[in-house]
Amino acid sequence: MIRSIDYLKISDLYLNSDKPVISCEFFAPKTERGFQSLNKVFEKLKQASPAFYSVTYGAGGGTARPTLELVCKIQDEFGITSMPHLTCVNHSKEYLINYVLELKENGINNILALRGDMPDSDGFVPHPEGLRFAADVVGLVGELNHFCIGVAAHPEGHPDSTSLEEDIQYLKIKLDAGADFAITQFFFDNEFYFKFLEMARNIGIDKPIIPGIIPFINSNHVMKFAKINGTYIPDLLKEQMFEAGDDRKRSTKLGVEQAVKQCRELLDSGVPGIHFFTLNNSKPTLSVLQRLGIN
Repeated sequence: MIRSIDYLKISDLYLNSDKPVISCEFFAPKTERGFQSLNKVFEKLKQASPAFYSVTYGAGGGTARPTLELVCKIQDEFGITSMPHLTCVNHSKEYLINYVLELKENGINNILALRGDMPDSDGFVPHPEGLRFAADVVGLVGELNHFCIGVAAHPEGHPDSTSLEEDIQYLKIKLDAGADFAITQFFFDNEFYFKFLEMARNIGIDKPIIPGIIPFINSNHVMKFAKINGTYIPDLLKEQMFEAGDDRKRSTKLGVEQAVKQCRELLDSGVPGIHFFTLNNSKPTLSVLQRLGIN
């Protein structure tokens, strides 16, 4: 059995930190070579003293076991609080309960509760003995009275939502169901985040809403991600992305510059933290943090 000591709850980090909480997202590699490469990424990121790492669950819940192994490895070998993503796609309620209990047994205190996306499908289809909504996942995890629970927020609205107002109301439902904080999908125009935050506060949401930033390394790839998520790309940035294309060097330079620009404005506004979507690459995120003077 995998073992891990108990680590901090992320809500306490946001509550007690006297500076912005810096965190990073990773995905579980599919090969041993990928895990070895990720170890090097973790070693390099040590210099930035990140507060916690999150690990994605994979489309359709396909990386449940590697995700569990990776979050325990992060805590045991690197001494950093970790948070697995958890979705209800393709899972029965019984499976989810057992999986969450296994996380608890292994010293994991934080979960990012999501509905999740179907692999290679246009629409969500719940498991016949499973859950339908992210709020249901929050409720299931919350029944154990053990975990700090995060959820997703969508500053430009979830693709399945009919309006931004509806999406913010659903965020409130998730938080009222027991979630402690939210992390946003990535965005390229901070005004969407500021507007979303104002609307959320106006309906009584007072829990932390953490901006998610992606220091991208491939312009073509990130434009595809943005299209899927309905993420707006400002005209000048889009033009620069088209010019950079698959050129890794040009894309990374552009991605870092864009992230630095966004982060400076966000930090000046007093955000409680920033969550970086690293794509399992340390260099762009480290470059951003160094440019911001965060060590």
